[in-house]
Amino acid sequence: MRLARLNILLEVMEIRRVKVFVHWSVLVIGVVILAGAIEEPLLAFSMLASYYGVILLHECGHMFAAQCKGCAVWSIELYPIWGITRFNAPYAEYDRCVIAWGGVLAQLVVALPLLIWLEIFGYTRFQTLNIVMAIFGGFSLFVALFNLLPIRPLDGSIAWMLLPSLWRRPRAKVVRREPRWRSWR
Repeated sequence: MRLARLNILLEVMEIRRVKVFVHWSVLVIGVVILAGAIEEPLLAFSMLASYYGVILLHECGHMFAAQCKGCAVWSIELYPIWGITRFNAPYAEYDRCVIAWGGVLAQLVVALPLLIWLEIFGYTRFQTLNIVMAIFGGFSLFVALFNLLPIRPLDGSIAWMLLPSLWRRPRAKVVRREPRWRSWR
């Protein structure tokens, strides 16, 4: 019974009518890191915000894909090293795979342009901006690729079933019909 009290989630925002919750330990870890970074609090805060921003971005990708597939999304929960998007399970295996890819694709949409920008122009003279670009660029790419490992509970355990589900998916029959009108020639 005492362990149930440790699972406290705090509502922090709402995205597309989906409530976002943060586990209490995220806040405690943030306070400890910020307290230890008295000399550079802005740098520590931007690092923490970017780190949790990557997790939130990933979960928003799942949320968007689930909503596009017609699933009701209940909530997003952020924990210290992972996130959970809670939604109604789709009926088709193909839809489950698309939703699993949603998180990774959301990260790639942000990470790849940032990495290209950094490759072409390099880092700025602003250390805080550099931290944000490094985390949303390189770290986000690493997390996306790691998440594709075919190991439960990672997304790769579901996402890679997309290819077999494409072959098993029923194909729509092409019906050739006579046009209802004729030309006057």
